[in-house]
Amino acid sequence: MFFAAASFVLVAASPAEAGEPDWTIYADKRTEGVGGFQEVGATGPDDAWVVRTGLPMLRWNGKTWRNGGGSAVPYLVTAAGAGETWQFVETFAKVDARHRTGGAWHAHPIAEEGAHAGAALATGPDDCWVAGLRFGQNGMDDRVWHWSGKAWRAVKAPLPLTDFAASGPEVWALSSVGAGASTHTASILRWSGSAWRTVPMPGVTLPARSRAGDAYAELNDIVAVRQGEAYAVGAVSYLRGETRIIREAIVLRWDGTSWRRLPHRPAETAYTKVAPDGAGGLWLAASRQDRPDELTHYTGGAWTRVPLSARNAAIRGLANVPGTTFMWATAEAAEAGVTRQLILAYR
Repeated sequence: MFFAAASFVLVAASPAEAGEPDWTIYADKRTEGVGGFQEVGATGPDDAWVVRTGLPMLRWNGKTWRNGGGSAVPYLVTAAGAGETWQFVETFAKVDARHRTGGAWHAHPIAEEGAHAGAALATGPDDCWVAGLRFGQNGMDDRVWHWSGKAWRAVKAPLPLTDFAASGPEVWALSSVGAGASTHTASILRWSGSAWRTVPMPGVTLPARSRAGDAYAELNDIVAVRQGEAYAVGAVSYLRGETRIIREAIVLRWDGTSWRRLPHRPAETAYTKVAPDGAGGLWLAASRQDRPDELTHYTGGAWTRVPLSARNAAIRGLANVPGTTFMWATAEAAEAGVTRQLILAYR
């Protein structure tokens, strides 16, 4: 059995959804200031990781979660294949990129002073994409770097890249930048083998507002399920004064030829994370307006809501264990002045 039994059930299906297996709490830790759980990822049943704010990451060895990676405090980690993991550690002099192979970490820094990695994707032992920023005397510039097994090289992109996804030779990227209003844009790009190119997106109807430009479509995450099938998720939002109001969720699907918007559009919901479920479907993290986060399972053409029983929970990370239907998730729950960091397991 891959997951040990947990003593607390975090996610419970409603009576209409009683067929959903349970999500369970696997770790529950109180925090103050540092140590907040962020992204989670896995390369296999006995290898997973959780990034913690200001602390070394946690690693799963198939039996327990414990500190991993020595004293390094990575702010970004990505993985691909059995034992293939990259971590990025904060430093001003360079992008301190470290590749784990053969059970050890190997330094492959990106030698750009003032640079910072914001998103990364490892697609294999000799292939890794990184997008980020470089702070210099003339301000801030967007950067994209590609590792091909021997060295990093800078790659131009027509837009700032905020996330990646890949399946086989298909490599996708999101560009969803701007604080809102008229400066906000959401685009999907595809790697042609020699350049990043934007691809046409379906039109998204925005709510009519009295002030031009205060409504926008935002894409938060992208995943490639298989070659010829990918999904991008987000929400339609608008501004009311200084407050961001969520209108409805967005789910876009690539069918091998074009992107189209699916009719699944729950109101007052933004999808923030998406991951394959290991059986051809999806798990999505849903942030809801003025309500706790919940999970959504898309399988067999049906959408099933899975509410979180932990009060005021916010989902931070979501990942599939490759080759299985097991899932990991991280969440933060605050109640009565106590902040709890949770690692959740699904089977």
